Amino acid sequence: MTKLETGASRRDFLTASAAAGGGLMLSFSIAAKAEAQTRGAQSLNAYVTVAPDGIVTIVAKNPEIGQGVKTSLPMMIAEELDVPWEKVRIEQAGNDFAKYGRQFAGGSMSTPLHWEELRRVGAVARVMLIQAAAQAWNCPAGECTTNGGAVIHKASNRTATYGSLAGQCAGMTPPDPKTVPLKDPKDYKIIGKPKAQYDTAKIVTGQPLFGIDVRRPGMLYATYEKAPVFGAKVANADLAAAQGVKGVRKAFAVEGGSDLSGLLPGVAVVADNWWAARKGREKLNIKWAEHPTSQQSSAGFAKRAA
Repeated sequence: MTKLETGASRRDFLTASAAAGGGLMLSFSIAAKAEAQTRGAQSLNAYVTVAPDGIVTIVAKNPEIGQGVKTSLPMMIAEELDVPWEKVRIEQAGNDFAKYGRQFAGGSMSTPLHWEELRRVGAVARVMLIQAAAQAWNCPAGECTTNGGAVIHKASNRTATYGSLAGQCAGMTPPDPKTVPLKDPKDYKIIGKPKAQYDTAKIVTGQPLFGIDVRRPGMLYATYEKAPVFGAKVANADLAAAQGVKGVRKAFAVEGGSDLSGLLPGVAVVADNWWAARKGREKLNIKWAEHPTSQQSSAGFAKRAA
């Protein structure tokens, strides 16, 4: 079980057992009423914020590196929240272990690891909105349903949008995520349906989105050239030619190791910008030392496996 930060209360954090990996922490930070009124929008938990006009902002917890999780993970939450996809806005989460647990990309694990956890995030927010409506209407919560970003009480023919109810959730203690019902897959409106990647327009117009877009004062750029065969070391390289390229600060060989856990042998070029680093690398004219892996090939492995 993930250890909670000192001083966190049940209102700040609820833990839920989800997925095969055991306990996963869900953070439900509830905004105070005054804060919610000042901002004009209400946070139902660390992932979901509802504005008065019904626009729902959902946080994508894992880093987006082009694989689409900034879209797919919020889809899980939106599905169980029962909000129309066109009313969803997505924000990338900051690096915050206390709120989101481990945040990483790799191994195609984002969906299987967070499939149940994030659906329960949306389901908890939906239950809170239903409770707010039931309290306002003085009726049992079990008589209320949701559809299209609104809570409905069929018996009295009353409807309230999420935007009108969200403020009433301020200070409300969320239900235990393990107890909230999840949708039957046959009722899915978002999951499994084609959705455009959220940031496509920004990607194709070159707007900053990814780690490579980060700029810091005095920041330098580096490229690295490795051998075409695994583990081969540098016999010689024209470091002077690389350093002669405008903008290149330094070019140097790296001895490296021989296993995948560390940096393999190669040559690094450090420059004022990425283009200079690349042009410097093109000037290296590296000669690689002989290495046993040069004798390996796909054909050879296939023959051994036969």
